[in-house]
Amino acid sequence: MGADPTRITAADFVTPPEFRGLLLSASEAGRVGGLRLELVARAGGTGLGSCYQQVPLRVLPPFPLGDGRPALVYLLNPTAGLLDGDGQLVCLTARAGTRAVVVGQSATRIHPCPVGFATQQWRIRVEAGAVLVVLPGPSIPFARCRYYQRVAVELDEGAGFVWGDVGLAGRYARGAASERFRFAALVQEFQVRRRGQLVFRDHLAWRGPWDEATAAWHFGGGSAWGSVFATEPAPDTGGARFTTAGGDTCVRWTGHAEQVTADVVRAALQLAAALSDGPSDGWGFRDELAPVHWFSVQRDLRTPSPPNTPGG
Repeated sequence: MGADPTRITAADFVTPPEFRGLLLSASEAGRVGGLRLELVARAGGTGLGSCYQQVPLRVLPPFPLGDGRPALVYLLNPTAGLLDGDGQLVCLTARAGTRAVVVGQSATRIHPCPVGFATQQWRIRVEAGAVLVVLPGPSIPFARCRYYQRVAVELDEGAGFVWGDVGLAGRYARGAASERFRFAALVQEFQVRRRGQLVFRDHLAWRGPWDEATAAWHFGGGSAWGSVFATEPAPDTGGARFTTAGGDTCVRWTGHAEQVTADVVRAALQLAAALSDGPSDGWGFRDELAPVHWFSVQRDLRTPSPPNTPGG
């Protein structure tokens, strides 16, 4: 479909200092892959421009909902999640005039990494006049996993962008076999540049496993954390919010998984609507989708449908 056909390899990924000496899979087939996507404005809504897909990731054609409405773009991973040595790269460009919500199909399961690490990395470009929401889906770190998430965003002046992230404590609903905060290491890096200038950077590096005292220091009795970054002042979405020097907004939550997920989705869709002069109740898909998706929300956005419990 006109995209750069160059194969994605382990050389395309960044390794954080915390994982120096660790490698992605030496057998890259089916383990190292990703997407290069271009969203373009067309009559009737947002469509797919150039597209390159490499196992294990796939993309569904956007679901256009008409002029002024966002398109829904599903990213699919037909595997069991991220295994030791897996790398997934998503290069996404939103052209001027597009309106889109890009979502992961479900939670990302991060399996034990006894040898190397697993990573998902995003490179996002948003042009002036575009509005893009990215909701990658909750991440579930299994016991003894090492995971690196890297997000690098380049914004034109006048670009609208919202990123909503959710992390869970692990497979905790398992009784005596609970893996609550039993990860080996989690590293997350989120950078935003506007016209090439760094305007926001967030970095965390957690070494596990955590005992109950450490988990309580970070999250109290909560089992999830979430954050939203937006190029728009935040409405009253709850959570802890602050405004950056560039006028962007960051909002954060901790608590129970269902509530944090609902808060992140609600805030992201409300902010997107504000960026695009959309409906006051947000960029929901309540009239088009059954309320069974992890990002489903009710009509008034105050009682979101809960996601699946991460007990599997």
